[in-house]
Amino acid sequence: MNGRQLTLLGLAAGTAVAVALWWRSSPAPERPADARPASAAADARYDRPAPLPAAATAATAPLPGRLLHAQLRTRLRAAALPREWLERLAAGEVGEVARQLSEARAPGSVALLAELAALCRALGAPAADADVSAARARLAAAREPAADTALDALIGARREGAARLAAGCSAAHLDEAAIGRQLELTARNGDAASLEYLALEGSGAAGRLESAALLGAPRAQLSLGLDHLRGQPAVARSWLEAASKHDADAAAVYGSCLLVGCGAAPEVAAGRATLESAARRGAPFALGLLSSADGADNVLRWTAADARLSPLPPPNVEVLGLSSAEHYAWAALAGQLAADGCFGFDLELAAEALAARPRLWRSLSPAEAAAGEQAAAALA
Repeated sequence: MNGRQLTLLGLAAGTAVAVALWWRSSPAPERPADARPASAAADARYDRPAPLPAAATAATAPLPGRLLHAQLRTRLRAAALPREWLERLAAGEVGEVARQLSEARAPGSVALLAELAALCRALGAPAADADVSAARARLAAAREPAADTALDALIGARREGAARLAAGCSAAHLDEAAIGRQLELTARNGDAASLEYLALEGSGAAGRLESAALLGAPRAQLSLGLDHLRGQPAVARSWLEAASKHDADAAAVYGSCLLVGCGAAPEVAAGRATLESAARRGAPFALGLLSSADGADNVLRWTAADARLSPLPPPNVEVLGLSSAEHYAWAALAGQLAADGCFGFDLELAAEALAARPRLWRSLSPAEAAAGEQAAAALA
């Protein structure tokens, strides 16, 4: 054996020793997260799921302010509310905003003023904590401390925000009789928002709802669509399609309508896309349907406490074709929106959204849970 052969042999031996030492010092490969022992049940789900991961970080702005913004946007919908006026209302400057609305000549301004007066009237009513008790009861089954903490924060934030707004309302001394006269005048002049407000509040003459809908008022169109869902689904579908272009809640109902057909052949793909679009815009009904993963008997019928009518959900949400991970992702988004105050003062609705994520988490296998968290992060 010459010198070159001895050198190569030494290198090979040294490499073999190094590989052996590395192999012995390396940790054993981990078993996949969803692997089960051979003796486990055939079902891939665990009886004792891993702890629910922490939800996404909440918004940094103070919760009472976020809650107030959401409540104002929910209750003042007759026309677009300028950001400056929204900020002033949230700060309690009700009188100044009311003055500007009364003097404005823009379409919908008087209806906005009427909605503001109605909101102030509701805040002036005797306080009751019945909805607090109901919200706690809805959340009790979730058995998730983080959700309880989020609800407690919402309860405190609502009290602080409502007190701030109520003080501004009291100082504003809104004259509802004068506002009513202004409403009647603008309604006679063909203002769609005024016609819509008078019709939906029950003080309008017959035909005002149809007039408002024909003039393009989306909540009037939504109301007519809901009125016709059972008896004239094709008529309902046309009104809901018109309303869905400008109203997230209407888009949610229209998406559900497409799933079942509403007087035509079902359009599942279009219905799912419409529901997802409405959910991204914060529509509770859409968020509830997309978070429902337990079959027809447990469809989540999320509607606001002051909703005029509750829409009919599809008979089976499985037609959406969503995976368990996708249902979980929508539930996680709904819970985060609730924790961030996006449902305003509606504590029962917030509690339902907070309970959806932990409820679904307990039904997921480890592999589904990992996929669900990834989908939730992408959706958020």
